[in-house]
Amino acid sequence: MYLIKAGFAAAGMIASVAMVVAADYYKTAGNLAVYLGVLPAEMVRGHSPEHPEGKMHGGVPSAKRQHHVVIAVFDTKDGSRVSNAEVTARVGEIGLASVQKKLERMTIDKTISYGSYFSMGGPGPYRIEVEILRPGSSNPVKTSFEYSHPRR
Repeated sequence: MYLIKAGFAAAGMIASVAMVVAADYYKTAGNLAVYLGVLPAEMVRGHSPEHPEGKMHGGVPSAKRQHHVVIAVFDTKDGSRVSNAEVTARVGEIGLASVQKKLERMTIDKTISYGSYFSMGGPGPYRIEVEILRPGSSNPVKTSFEYSHPRR
């Protein structure tokens, strides 16, 4: 149980040095720094239904090959975390149909990120398109990532 919690807490800290080194999971667009994290749903499936992570996004999906897509957003001007945006993601294996969802605001270890579960059953690569709309702006910031499951 501790390992599951530690793993999920690590996802909330996407701006760690390890993620900065992994350039494939970091993009700048507009005045925003955008970090991507992708975790198998099994990492949170062990939480009790009362646990905050167990209830997130309506609960962990029971279907196989579900992944939790997490986006953390920072203002490049001052380095502050963007915690009040509307964030959507479109996820699909390249060349196949994709699914778009509004990412939910979530708090892990007192930091704000955005996330939702997506079916990612194939080997990939996947295109993850992200759109971020900050309050008071009419023009969303858009960026995209390519993601493939790590080889075991």
